Amino acid sequence: MTNIQRERKRSVLGRGLKMPLLVVALISAACAGGADGGDTTIPAENTTVPAGDTTTVPAVTTTEGSVEPQTLTMWSYSGREQADQNLVPAFEAASGNTILREFIPQPYEQTVLARWAAGERPDILDWGAIGNWMIQLDPEENLIAFNDEEFVSRYTVDDYISNSGAVNGQYYSAVTGYPYMDGVLFNRKVFAELGIAVPTNFVEVAAACETIKQEMPDVAPIFSGGGDQWPLQILPFIVWNDAIQTTNLIEELNTNQVDWTDPRIVEGIETQMELFDAGCFNEDILSATFDNEQTALMDGSAAMVFQGTWLIQSLLGVYDQAEVDENVGFAPVSATTNVTSWQSGNAISLPKTGDPAREAAAMEYVRFATGEGYQQYLEDTFQFPIFEGYDPPAESAVAFIEANDAFLANSVPQFQQTLLASYGFFEAYLQEMVSGQKTPLEVAEALETEFERSAAAIGLEGFGG
Repeated sequence: MTNIQRERKRSVLGRGLKMPLLVVALISAACAGGADGGDTTIPAENTTVPAGDTTTVPAVTTTEGSVEPQTLTMWSYSGREQADQNLVPAFEAASGNTILREFIPQPYEQTVLARWAAGERPDILDWGAIGNWMIQLDPEENLIAFNDEEFVSRYTVDDYISNSGAVNGQYYSAVTGYPYMDGVLFNRKVFAELGIAVPTNFVEVAAACETIKQEMPDVAPIFSGGGDQWPLQILPFIVWNDAIQTTNLIEELNTNQVDWTDPRIVEGIETQMELFDAGCFNEDILSATFDNEQTALMDGSAAMVFQGTWLIQSLLGVYDQAEVDENVGFAPVSATTNVTSWQSGNAISLPKTGDPAREAAAMEYVRFATGEGYQQYLEDTFQFPIFEGYDPPAESAVAFIEANDAFLANSVPQFQQTLLASYGFFEAYLQEMVSGQKTPLEVAEALETEFERSAAAIGLEGFGG
């Protein structure tokens, strides 16, 4: 790490982290985990499970002579970093409760929604505080609200809770993660050796691709783990940032004023296809994985990966921070500008199960995750705090600092944050496009069909009649 980078790190960690979110949102959330865009909309008759009065959930104490410890179930994203997983055993040790954690395979959201529709409920649910996902759980009927919880008043990012998983003024997401930013993760050594600037828009991305192909034919200009499908979505998401910032694109989609075949949407899909046709992607794009993205970025066999900052966190779970700092940087990029997009970080929701003791114990987990266990969570995940009263990690990866700088300088909510219905298996449609089975316009048409279906099913005004 250079002296300049060290000075930037000290400067960022030393200044206050309280900041406004540049967001105009009805409901929003992170993805988390991954950025899956698929859809399994739940018909209204399938969303209700028996539940007692859970408006106020009592605390559960586990000291000797008090309420008996509970065994809780938890559904989580597969591939969670060990640092993120550490909260569970820490809570178990502190409380005497037991959590049986089930890691749901990808596609996570669709798998969860299918089981949800069949009436299954965990006690604790990892769920992205993102508009189009939250609304599918019918949260007012099925989730416990956090409005009366103490942690709600401690967010350092202004209005974070009200813009993450909130529906009609009720807070259904306990967000513990700092916002994720989408952008280009780049190999510093590749760009330094070539002597070219990191792209700040997609015209420059295409130019960098041509230079890399000519000067470093063994390096993939862009690497994507298309075998996992979901990574294919990130690049179009990023291209859409300009339109989100300068137009009312998401509001127009939510109110059925425009279709998904709108040129602003199609442009992002076409950009990906044009770069693929130009030979900018790795040859094994249809079989490569998210893990392969990380390896290629670190060893220099890839110059660029379009991803969220969760990739940095994943790298830090495998490599020394010094290695990550030396090899990986983050830069904001969109169609014609360098605006970045953010989405809510890790979040917890609590389903109504009808079992007061288990619901109370699950709420204790939320209180632990947002309180007693939070400082260790920050140290384990290398994240900036989003609650007052906690210190940032002693050291933070330079790429995280670069992403945070981009967030503060010029950012918009990632398009799913404020979208009110689901849009189908975007990742699968993109895989079909890359394999020659769909055109960009046909991908957009599939998104429109699914969005109309989903919006009508949840009763979104302007759809279904």
